[in-house]
Amino acid sequence: MRNTYRMLSTITVFACITSLSSCSKNATESNDGLEGADTGQFASSMDDLINSLLDNDQYDEDQKKVLRAALQHDGEIPYASYSAAWESYRQCLADKGYTKPPKNLTNGIYFAPTYVSTEGLTEIQNRKMDDDIDECQDSRVYAVDLAYRTRLGNPEFYGDPEVALVDCLHRKNLVPQNYTMNQYRKEYDSYMNDTSGGMPEDWFSFDFNDGAVLSCLAANKSPLIQSRLEIWKPLG
Repeated sequence: MRNTYRMLSTITVFACITSLSSCSKNATESNDGLEGADTGQFASSMDDLINSLLDNDQYDEDQKKVLRAALQHDGEIPYASYSAAWESYRQCLADKGYTKPPKNLTNGIYFAPTYVSTEGLTEIQNRKMDDDIDECQDSRVYAVDLAYRTRLGNPEFYGDPEVALVDCLHRKNLVPQNYTMNQYRKEYDSYMNDTSGGMPEDWFSFDFNDGAVLSCLAANKSPLIQSRLEIWKPLG
């Protein structure tokens, strides 16, 4: 089984979040590959998603300015604004006494620390660090990150990130038409149960060297990206 270092919570983008609209069933599926999958949605449109985020007080004004501007441009967030929100998050953690987390960019998509070296941290410091990460994520980057990646990689607003990923692969013609959720899950289970130390590309039907595949994986925060991410050492 795969277990390297202590794994932090990543920003969960496509779960049914109670602060946003409740998940609802999508009446139509975008392709046959999603047959039998949970195609519930967490928003009905980009405007719906952004307005839900604007109603939440935990996001700082800088994020909300970006979101208000996006409402005037079909939900599109400039990459410069997206990148600035992530830098604000990294600086927030630095201001709390940690080293800046690595940028961990995949095809231009940022990732929060997934693995962290806990060397030198007490249990109390670990708990405080978790709280600090959550606070910095929520206040500085969560809303902008959610809106940016949703528009890029999950235009159907699927609540299940695996469904969103397979849909993205189909929309960009990166997998055969007969590639299904069941096949993806079988490949994923085989990879996760592998004890030989193989890489994800050894187990899946899509090409990890294809930039479009990496964009789908990154936009949907796939755990298959984790092997490419740098470990964060918060104490240096």
